[in-house]
Amino acid sequence: MTDAEILGAVPPENAILYRDGDAVGMLLPITPSVWEVHCGAAQAMRGKASLSEFWSDHPEVQELIGVMKSEHLCARYNAARLGFERVNTTPITWPDGTVRNTADYRMKRP
Repeated sequence: MTDAEILGAVPPENAILYRDGDAVGMLLPITPSVWEVHCGAAQAMRGKASLSEFWSDHPEVQELIGVMKSEHLCARYNAARLGFERVNTTPITWPDGTVRNTADYRMKRP
């Protein structure tokens, strides 16, 4: 599988990708110290190793942010399993112009 197939879209050019087999961690800068994280994986893979490697490679980053549709329960469960904490759920306009109830998860540097 390609990174795009695992993540469900072609990664942006400024994305930093970590891959271990069929697990992909994609991280995008919001500011120099806050990054947005997306994890994609084949059913049998895990994302904690990618996050650990990212923290090690980028000591300047202090926080990761993940957002997802609030009804996407698998993604929300995965975020919690990886150590993210839910901050809020609120209606947000997505890039396609649709307003969706969006769950906001965050993780501070361990």
